[in-house]
Amino acid sequence: MKKPELTPIFPPCDKPMSVAVLLSGSGTNFVALYEEQKRLEKKGEKNFGRIDVVFTNVSNCRGAQLAEEFGIPVARLSSKKFFEFLDKEPNDEEARDYYDAAAILNIEEVCNPDLIVLAGYRRRLGSPFHRRYQNRIINLYPGDITKGYLTTGLEACVQAMRAGKDSIKCTVYLERENERFGPAIIQSKPISLVGYQESDKECVNELIREQGEWKIYPFAVHNLIAKGCIEVDEDVNVYLEGVSLDRSGLQFGS
Repeated sequence: MKKPELTPIFPPCDKPMSVAVLLSGSGTNFVALYEEQKRLEKKGEKNFGRIDVVFTNVSNCRGAQLAEEFGIPVARLSSKKFFEFLDKEPNDEEARDYYDAAAILNIEEVCNPDLIVLAGYRRRLGSPFHRRYQNRIINLYPGDITKGYLTTGLEACVQAMRAGKDSIKCTVYLERENERFGPAIIQSKPISLVGYQESDKECVNELIREQGEWKIYPFAVHNLIAKGCIEVDEDVNVYLEGVSLDRSGLQFGS
């Protein structure tokens, strides 16, 4: 059987991996990524993700404000104003492509990123992003993307509760065009739902962030991808140092 040809998301080298973070809100995952970056820099590490630009479609969001406080360049392009100017609906495919092309131009005026990290970016990326950064866009979902009970329009923790689950995992995955979830890269340890009800969803979401998201997203970016450990084959199956990962991805802490 022919051995698959593997391509690292980021080829390992003796310099930091350039990262563009896309966000639309509070930027809590962006902060977790940045804090781990600074910790590794202080240690004298060479292989980690360096956030070179933050892009936002919501100009005054807290995440963009924090990036400026950290001294990170911020590229802004209001999607609301953009689509109003074009007199198009936000889901118009042609207009979406125009917006994404303009967003890429804004990002690349600052740097040429090796990795695009979606950190609460509330827009679906279209073809321009996927062509430009093929297999180099990652995202995070506050649930287990392998579960059959998942639907849209309902928070992950509520879906898990309604399915009778006593725990939940969150997942870092590789974005693929026209798919809700691409292949999983890593999942968090199980986060207990015991004793919680749907009315407690805000508390549970905070637990998911603290025990899951803020641990696995920095680990995926800085310790896996930036070190050349994550590879894909021609069918976009994900590998860890040459070993194929199953559909759940790497299990954090295993």
